[in-house]
Amino acid sequence: MKTPSEINQALIAETDRIWLTEPEEIKRIRLGVFPSGVGSYGQYFSNLVFVNGDLRSLATWITPGMVVNILNDPEFSLAQCQKVFAWLNLVNVDFLAYCGLVKFAQFAHDIVEAAPLYKSKEEYQETIKLWYAYANRLYLWVHEMFPWGLGSAFPKVTEEDLQFMAEGMKDDSVAKHFEKYGPQLKELD
Repeated sequence: MKTPSEINQALIAETDRIWLTEPEEIKRIRLGVFPSGVGSYGQYFSNLVFVNGDLRSLATWITPGMVVNILNDPEFSLAQCQKVFAWLNLVNVDFLAYCGLVKFAQFAHDIVEAAPLYKSKEEYQETIKLWYAYANRLYLWVHEMFPWGLGSAFPKVTEEDLQFMAEGMKDDSVAKHFEKYGPQLKELD
């Protein structure tokens, strides 16, 4: 089991390492290399969607707000804060490990395993802040590599487009054409 100090030092070192250099695990994901075989129907785009969404919620959105708020709330004990961190993160970090973010997941497990070694909420909060800083930086790499340009294949429909489509559905010229010429069509042998 790693000590809180060892975890903190490792988080700082890893965050510094990936600050300006794309992490190897992100490069693998970007290039579609998933040693676990995750993905369906011979594609990995859905993996990118899930990695982006899950890491975003873990690093910048849901769990940091919840965990940081309870750490700052005097009604929650250190043990309660540690349980909430584990409950909110472990399932998702293990899925992300399956997608290739093993180091990220290992840090979360290290924090959970070291729970008995923390002496105060303040000491625990220092580790949590470092983990979220690392997670946030990792997410920035995921956000950067996500193929956002694919969204151009799904343009928004305007009210004018909807009116045009509705009018187009009323056009009976194709039906009339085949009413007139359909009986004369022959299959080619």
